[in-house]
Amino acid sequence: MIKYSHGYYSFHTLFRLYGSALYKACFCAAISSALYIFYYYCLYVHENGTKLLAHPYPVAAVIGSVSMALSFQLNFSYNRWWEACTALHNMHAKWLDAGSTMAAFHLQSRIYDSVAPPSLGEHQDVHFDYLRKRENTERTSFITARDTLDSNEMKPTTAKGKLAKILRRKHKEERKHDSVTTQNIHDTSSSGLPFPNDYWTRSKSVKAMGTLSNGEQVQKKDDPTEKPSLFLQETAHLISLLSAVALSTLRYDAEGEEAPLTEFVPGKKWPSNNSDNDEELSQNGYRRNKVMMTVKFLFDVSRSSNEILEYNAARPFHVIGGISDKEAELLRNARGASAKVALVYFWVNEFITREHMHGSMGTVAPPIISRLMQFTSDGHMWYNSARKMAYVPFPFPHVQLTTAFVLIVIVVAPVLMLAKTHVYLGFALNFFTVAILAGLNEVAKELENPFTNVPNDLPLNLFQAHFNESLITMFAGYHPDSHWEVKENA
Repeated sequence: MIKYSHGYYSFHTLFRLYGSALYKACFCAAISSALYIFYYYCLYVHENGTKLLAHPYPVAAVIGSVSMALSFQLNFSYNRWWEACTALHNMHAKWLDAGSTMAAFHLQSRIYDSVAPPSLGEHQDVHFDYLRKRENTERTSFITARDTLDSNEMKPTTAKGKLAKILRRKHKEERKHDSVTTQNIHDTSSSGLPFPNDYWTRSKSVKAMGTLSNGEQVQKKDDPTEKPSLFLQETAHLISLLSAVALSTLRYDAEGEEAPLTEFVPGKKWPSNNSDNDEELSQNGYRRNKVMMTVKFLFDVSRSSNEILEYNAARPFHVIGGISDKEAELLRNARGASAKVALVYFWVNEFITREHMHGSMGTVAPPIISRLMQFTSDGHMWYNSARKMAYVPFPFPHVQLTTAFVLIVIVVAPVLMLAKTHVYLGFALNFFTVAILAGLNEVAKELENPFTNVPNDLPLNLFQAHFNESLITMFAGYHPDSHWEVKENA
């Protein structure tokens, strides 16, 4: 997905070639313009005013019919693109519901009895003012600046100077904060979230038997909230893996090849919105000739299977906790995209059932636990809704018809322009008319498949990064102000 701004009337967007339907359409317009010159000098006797058509209505009717067909195709292509985006967000929302709810249930299990905060429902006689005092940090905001401007106690010049100082101080503080980790929304040195860089306390390639992979014994923690429990870690891992596998199948990752999945690193720089302009590509050794790539795009030359494989391998999806050899092997053995997602979907549901049977989610009633199954099921339904756009192309008869109509317009549009307009004006109008109609067809082709048409595809790697960052918030534990003490009145 190409990210752009709307400044300067969006004129700056006219200078981008790669990903542009405008310049792809100019190729068809150039062919039609060449035919215009041919008709004028070879078929149109301009000395005595002889014309190819006595009236332009026949050709105008053809162009009008083509416009309706192209508009229909463009409308449905845009609906496919937008529906795919909606399906992915709903899929992640449902799976995040499952993970967050599982974490909330888990915090009510018996292992947290010693550190669980008191229940507000058991202390109805306590006044709220005596419960807790939240820390109030003085912050400068734009609301403060607005109030300063509205204050009648200051002169306008003084208020203006005050506002400038406030905004400069705010900007300076923000830059000072951002300098800790450049272009990173997380400041891991001061964050209260226990990021799981070193929380994966057991090797996933062996069966957990109460020992680490190096043979050392696992020690029981005094405070279960000090670090995320194995339950929370495995929950985040399985749901992150489910999302990564689903997105990789939508992106047409090669059948039978090793899944391009890698370990997620919290706080890492966000992947680029533009899927073909990401630093991760060069870091993973992917090299490309930008000039040749642009030329192939403008002439509508499809990428080869090897190019798609190398490109996808250079942009792996990140999984919380990584992926074990056994997981990768089973995923490779699952035949077909739907089977791979169904396998991880089964792992998640089996994990929910097993952990509930052993009390990992407290004493929550089974009908409430069933909602977790409903969340995962709803997410799987939205995945299949997105899969519809990935694997079912726009109907062939309509694509064939619009392609033929575009070729007809290239041939007959010059006849219409020669019938009623001046030769030079007709040349310009012919070029623009064909470019517009061919451009509509190119836009429809680019939007038809939102997952593979680089660079106008959806930023799947960015979606996965956002999803992973959302999942690890379940490691934060109880609300920071949940613990309080009852104070007796003097």
